[in-house]
Amino acid sequence: MTREQRRAAAKAKKEAAIRKKQSKPAAPGDLPTSSEEESESDGDLGPANPNHTAKSRSQASALPRDPAAAPTKPSSSKSTPLSQLSRREREAVQAQQAKERYQKMHAEGKTDEAKADLARLSLIKEKREQEAARRKAEKEEKEEAEKARLAEMDERERKKREAALGGGGGGGRGGKKKA
Repeated sequence: MTREQRRAAAKAKKEAAIRKKQSKPAAPGDLPTSSEEESESDGDLGPANPNHTAKSRSQASALPRDPAAAPTKPSSSKSTPLSQLSRREREAVQAQQAKERYQKMHAEGKTDEAKADLARLSLIKEKREQEAARRKAEKEEKEEAEKARLAEMDERERKKREAALGGGGGGGRGGKKKA
């Protein structure tokens, strides 16, 4: 079977399911309005799913298409007083407001958690400063030791050069002894 044949068979099966569904007696909520009939006649038929009823279609069409543009419960509750909301909606609004208050206080450093974080960070900062000072002192000490070692080597070289040039008073080897 080619791809086109499979598509044609699937389309025929779908159309048969739609015809079968339309041939059933209409329930009170299943009759489409005239606007629904026009939209369905455009050829935009959905799958033949028995769970798709007029009620579920109307609920789905009532929802906004873009989830980013969908109003959330807390923003819709700003227009209605809290007393008119259901218990769950009211609790959700109050929880959101409490969360926002906590975030604001945390950013200002007024919560216990923020104070603990700031104290921990100050300890870390102080420890890092001490480490930097220790490393700097070690580096300076190492440089001083290197300078002293180089000075000692230069002094040895100088003495060796003087001895090699014959700067000397009679302490050399060999030669005649004076009586």
